[in-house]
Amino acid sequence: MKFIKFSLLTLPLLVCSLNSNAQESAKSTFNFPTDRKINIGVLVYDGVEIVDTGGPIDVFVKANNWNGNYNIYTVSATANKNIVMDGGTVNLVSKYSIYDAPQSDILVIPGTSPEIVKTISADKKMMNWIVSQNEKTQMTMSVCTGGLILANTGLLDGRSATTHHWSIDELRSHPKIKVQEKTRFVVDGKFLTGAGVTSGMDVALQAIELINGKEIADDIALGMVYDRYNTMEFLPKK
Repeated sequence: MKFIKFSLLTLPLLVCSLNSNAQESAKSTFNFPTDRKINIGVLVYDGVEIVDTGGPIDVFVKANNWNGNYNIYTVSATANKNIVMDGGTVNLVSKYSIYDAPQSDILVIPGTSPEIVKTISADKKMMNWIVSQNEKTQMTMSVCTGGLILANTGLLDGRSATTHHWSIDELRSHPKIKVQEKTRFVVDGKFLTGAGVTSGMDVALQAIELINGKEIADDIALGMVYDRYNTMEFLPKK
C-alpha cells in the first residue's frame, strides 16, 4: 500500500471538482478548523445499517491514520448505549449522547429500514439535535435512507439530494427537494447525500477529496481495494 504524508489544506477551500459518479449543485466554501482535529460525528441507533455506518467510518479512520487530522466518534440518544445494528449480528457502544456530544464539523447520518426511519423522524429530541448540529457543521452527510431522516428535518428543502433507489419515491414526497436518481452521491453546498450502503464510502471519499485533495482520496480508496469510480448502470431500467 502506498502511504502519503500530507497536511490539512489551507482553508477555506473552494469546491471545484467531483468525480463522474456525483452530481453537484451549489459550490461551497468550507472553513474547517486548523488548530484542532476535525470532529466527525456519526449518528447511530438500534437497527442502523452496518455498511452505511462502517463504510464512512473506515474511510475517515484511514484518512486519520495518514494525517492525524480527524476525530471520529459515534453519537446516540444516550451515551454508552449498546447499539444493536441491522440484523442483530453486530453491536457497538456509542461514545456520546445527543446531550454531551461535541459540535461536529462533519455530521454523518447513516440509514436503516423505512420503519426505523419513521421512528427516528418522530423523535423530536433527535431531530432537533440534527438541526442544531447542522447550524455549525461544515459538512452534513447522509447515507442511504439517512437522507430521508435528513429530509424530514427540512434541511434539504431547496437542495438537490439522493437516497437509496428503493426509497426515491419517499424522497420525492418532499416537493421542495430536487431529487436526483442513478447517482452514487450528490453534493449541494455543504450537504452530501449518498445513494445507499456502499455509496457511503463514496460520500466519505468525496469529503476527503474536498478537504485533502483527489490524490489522497484515491490513495485511500486504493488501500481499501475500492473502485470509487464505479457507476450506477447496474440498476434496473424503469
